[in-house]
Amino acid sequence: MVTPILKNSPLANRARQRIAPARRAGLTLVLIALGCGDAATPTPPDRATAAQKEAPAAQWSVPTPLLVGNQLRNPDFEAGTQGWERPEPHQWVGFEVVSEPVHSGNGAAHIVASWQPGDRERPVSVRSAIQEISPPRFPDRIAGWYRVDRWEYASDEDPLQLQIIVVAIGDPRTREIVESDQPYDEDNPDNPEVPASLDNYQLRYQLAGPNEEPEDGGNIRTRVIGKGPPDLGSWLHFDLPVKSDFEQRWGRVPANFRQLRIMFLVRWDDKEEGAALHADVYYDDLFFGFDDL
Repeated sequence: MVTPILKNSPLANRARQRIAPARRAGLTLVLIALGCGDAATPTPPDRATAAQKEAPAAQWSVPTPLLVGNQLRNPDFEAGTQGWERPEPHQWVGFEVVSEPVHSGNGAAHIVASWQPGDRERPVSVRSAIQEISPPRFPDRIAGWYRVDRWEYASDEDPLQLQIIVVAIGDPRTREIVESDQPYDEDNPDNPEVPASLDNYQLRYQLAGPNEEPEDGGNIRTRVIGKGPPDLGSWLHFDLPVKSDFEQRWGRVPANFRQLRIMFLVRWDDKEEGAALHADVYYDDLFFGFDDL
């Protein structure tokens, strides 16, 4: 597994110091692999000049802050909201980029879920950071850091959920996959026929939320990572084998899809009318990509 190199880490700083002389000399350095060594491709001995033999070897630049193979745009929010989508449904709300707290660098996504007396009643609401990408194949892992500073609700049951959702859109096998997992029974009204227009199926990761098991159905499957309220006030790491999780829960790895939608979110469902709630959630240094690049 490739080791992440974070912004402003000692390794990244040493790498920048090593490549500074080469940059001043006007060399164009090409990244060929993370941690590929200290020396550039050597000149054959019979063609090397004395100056070349005495000159220090050029150093390769080290990509910061994240992993080679990451398919997300602006995964560390150093470029603000650039590369991230604005939610379309009216019950969905986006995020802001803040400079504190951050896991590393100068930016992190801040998502607020809040309802107070006097607000318009919403039994369901989703607050999220979203990207849609079209990688050449389905990624191996989804990873990153999250932090929760507030998680408050006035009802007996916790309606808040901290989730990561990966949606495969346009896989030509979608209807077949969903139907094979839940065969249609015309005599059972609780198991309706999968509509021909259905073009996606998804996997949800619950990082924190209700203690009871989620009720999956239709085109949704869930893997529960954590139950109950999250730990507060510290950055927590997640690293999830999304490819094998899809295969385990759907019996397939998404293929020939049109795009993938990735959502990092906090939401509430079935909120009691009049019950206040508030959650402050942060995401930073995110990864969705391949292990073999």
